[in-house]
Amino acid sequence: MRLYSVAAAYAVWILGIFVVFYLVHAKNENALELAVICGAIPAVCQIFLLGVDWRGLVAPMKIWLALLLVILLSYVVTAMDPRTAPSGNEGLTIPAAWTPIVYTLNTVLIMGIGTLVAGCPDRRLLRSVASLYCVLGTPFLVYIDLTGEMLWGRLVAGDLQSNNWGLMGLTVCVAAFARKLGPLAVAGFMAGAATILQASSREHLLALAIVLLVLAALQLQAMNRSGLVVVLAGSCVTLIMAALLLDPYILDAIHYVNQDVLLLNSPNRGVDSGFTGRTAIWAETFDLWLKWPLLGVGFRQHEQFLAGLPAHNAYLAMLADTGVLGLIVYLVLLISSLIASWGIKDQRTRRFVVTAIVGYIIIGFFDRRTINAGNPYGVFFLMCCSVALVDQSLRKAADLSRTALGIARAVPSTDPRLPAR
Repeated sequence: MRLYSVAAAYAVWILGIFVVFYLVHAKNENALELAVICGAIPAVCQIFLLGVDWRGLVAPMKIWLALLLVILLSYVVTAMDPRTAPSGNEGLTIPAAWTPIVYTLNTVLIMGIGTLVAGCPDRRLLRSVASLYCVLGTPFLVYIDLTGEMLWGRLVAGDLQSNNWGLMGLTVCVAAFARKLGPLAVAGFMAGAATILQASSREHLLALAIVLLVLAALQLQAMNRSGLVVVLAGSCVTLIMAALLLDPYILDAIHYVNQDVLLLNSPNRGVDSGFTGRTAIWAETFDLWLKWPLLGVGFRQHEQFLAGLPAHNAYLAMLADTGVLGLIVYLVLLISSLIASWGIKDQRTRRFVVTAIVGYIIIGFFDRRTINAGNPYGVFFLMCCSVALVDQSLRKAADLSRTALGIARAVPSTDPRLPAR
C-alpha cells in the first residue's frame, strides 16, 4: 500500500507538470515553476514511507555532480564575458540575470528526485510510477484528441505546439511498457500513438518506431533458442506472404504515409527547406559553439543568441550551452545508462528503462534541450538513468562479493584451530 501511495504521488506530480503547462497555455512561468517544485511532495513521502537505500547511489551522483560542475562553470564564464553577460529582464517574467539560478535549482531538484527514486528499497517504484502515469495520462490524451483543434492538419490544444502533444503521446506510449500486457497497457499505447499521429509529429513517430524495434529485440533476447527460431521463421513467412498478397496495396500504403501521416509534400511543412528549416538553425547553433567551444554560452542560454529560436537539436544545444565538456558528460550519461539498463533483471523495469532512454536519445536529434524539468519525459529520463546506474552498481557489488566468497572457500585454512574446508 505504501509503495502505490508513493508511486501515485509521483505519477500525479509528473502528469501535473504538463497539465499545468496546458492550463496556463505555456505562458505563466510562475505556475510552471511551482508545478516543478511540487516534486518535493512525493519525494518527502518516499523518504518517510519507504525510506532510502544509499547503496549504489554514488554511480549516478558522480555524473550529476560532473554535469552540475560544467553547468556552473558555463554560467561563471558567461557572467565574466561582457559579450554573454545577462542584462535587464528582456521582457521575461523572470529577469535574465536570475534565469541561471532558476535553471540550476530546477536541474538539481529533478536530479535529486531521480536519484531518490533509484535509491528506493523497493525496486518496483519506478515501474509503478510509470504504470500509474500511463493510467492517468490515457484519459487526458483521449480528451485532447477529441476536443483539440487541427491547424494545418496537426493537433493543437491550449496554445501548445503539435510537437508538445507528440512528446506527450510518446511519453504515455513508453510508460505503457512498464505495465503487464493487458487492456490498460494497450489503451495507453493506443491513446499515445493516436495523439502522435494527430499531431503529425515526425520525430516522435520515428522515436516510437525505433522504440518498438528495441522492444522486439528485448523480447527476442529473453527467448530460448527454439522459441527464437520459431519466431524468426514465422516472421520470414509472414513477410513473404504479405509481399505476395498485399503487393497491389504497398505503393498506396507508402503514398498514404508520405502524404497523410508525415505530410512530406505539404506546402506548410516538409523537408524541402531542410527538416522544416532546421538545418539553418543547426548551422547557426554550431557557429555559436565555435565562438565559445570549451564551456559554451551558459546552460540553456543559446536561444538568446539565435533571435529567441531554439536549436531544435538537444546535442547541438548542449554543445552551444555548455561547450564540448558538457556534451562529453551528457554522452557519457547516455551511453553508460543505456548499457546499464540492459542488465536490469526485472523485465517490466528493464523494458521501460531501455525504451525510455532509447526514445530520449532519438528525440534529442530534434528536441530543444537535453535536461528538461518542464516535461514528463525529461523527468522520467533522469529517473531511468539513475535507476539503471544504481542497478548496475549493485549487480557489480554482488558479483564481487560472490567472487570474493568463492576465493575464500577455495583457499585452504592454515590455522590448525579452524576446521578444514
